[in-house]
Formats: sequence, C-alpha cells, structure tokens
Amino acid sequence: MKIGNGYTLHETMENGEKVAIIATGIKRKTNNRKTGDMVQIWILLADQNPIVAVQSGLDANTICQGCPFASGQGCYVNVGQAPLAIWKAYNKGKYPKLKPADYGKVFTGKKVRFGAYGNPTLIPLAMVKAIASVSKGWTGYFHNWRELGQTKAKAYNAYFMASTETETSFNLANTQGLRVFHANIKQPENTVECLSDSRGISCADCQLCQGWNKKAKNIWINPHGSKVKKAIAATA
Repeated sequence: MKIGNGYTLHETMENGEKVAIIATGIKRKTNNRKTGDMVQIWILLADQNPIVAVQSGLDANTICQGCPFASGQGCYVNVGQAPLAIWKAYNKGKYPKLKPADYGKVFTGKKVRFGAYGNPTLIPLAMVKAIASVSKGWTGYFHNWRELGQTKAKAYNAYFMASTETETSFNLANTQGLRVFHANIKQPENTVECLSDSRGISCADCQLCQGWNKKAKNIWINPHGSKVKKAIAATA
C-alpha cells in the first residue's frame, strides 16, 4: 500500500445531512504552531460548502451541534481556508477510502488531532479506539455531550474532552463525571491553563487533552481567534 497524504475514513448521516470524516497531513507536516505536527481529522458536511453551512446555520444542527460558537458566533476556525480546500478536494475524489485493516500503516507513530473542525463524536467509537490504539497520542474535543446523553458522552470522554463555555455548562459537565476543556475569560478553580498559552507547548507535545485517558485536571483556555469578541459574548 502506497501511503497518501489524505483519506476518507467514514461517511455518515446527521440530521438528514451527509457527513464526511477526512484525515489529512499523513505525509506532510502541519505548520500549525499551536497544535504542532499532527494528523488532522476533519468532520465536514459532504454536500454543503462549509462557508455556506456557517452562513445558513446548518453547521450548528449537524457537525457543530452543541457549540455556541457555531454559525459565525466565535469559532476560531476560518472555514474559508483549510475546511473549504479539504471539502473541495473531497468532492473531487482526491481522498480514497481507508480500510480499518490499514489504520496501522497510516496512523502508527503519528499524533492525531480528532476534530480539527467539527465534533469527533460523529466518528464511530470503534474507529476512534482503533486509531488511538496505534497512534503515538491524540487530542479531541466535543461540544455535543448534552445531545449524546450521559452514557454515550462518557464513552467518548474516555478519549475526548467535553467542551464547555459557561459556568453553568462547566458545572453540569463535571456533575456528569466528564473531563472538561473550558473556554471562558474566567478560569474556574482546580483547572490548569492550556499549556500552549501558558508555556508555549504544542498540543502534539502536551497531550493532556485525551479525556479520561489522562488522569489530570480540567483544562482552561481564554477564548481566541479572529472572532474573539463574539466568542467572549457567547460565554457570558
């Protein structure tokens, strides 16, 4: 098998819309200083231009369910850049489907960012386990922990951080036994600041955001990105 730079891992449906799970950065190093060199897994609407999806609010009902920053309300991801380019490449058939039997060939020794965009809980849990088991480490965050229900949310929290943005959501997630990644201008007690912000350590080197796979404190970060003012307003 000749290893490529990107693959389609899975296709599914969410609220009547087709969703594509795509991995990129297999061969070429990523130049994101915050995350460091990691394979990026994207959750995209297959048939909807990501810019249009944000403008219409379709993102909030599908791939970004549960996120108050969706639909242009504070998300740090510029969907007109990487997500749009990947969506176009996917629709041109440039990402072949990867068989589970070949995960070891592609992900062994790699660090993986589950959810460079979108909720990685749209990836089947068995697939998450399989990729994580051969990887060198990973990060992941999901906003739709309320929508999933407590049992399913806890299952994914074994691998990914439950994202919260308000004092109410932070307390609720903790009450439900979830390990949390909290974005707000106020740092809750008994949390540790994201090491990328506090020490300049990349996500690839830090590896604290692995849900309960890491027995560590909840993580806190200040809202950031080009829409930071909207993000702060959404966390009030």
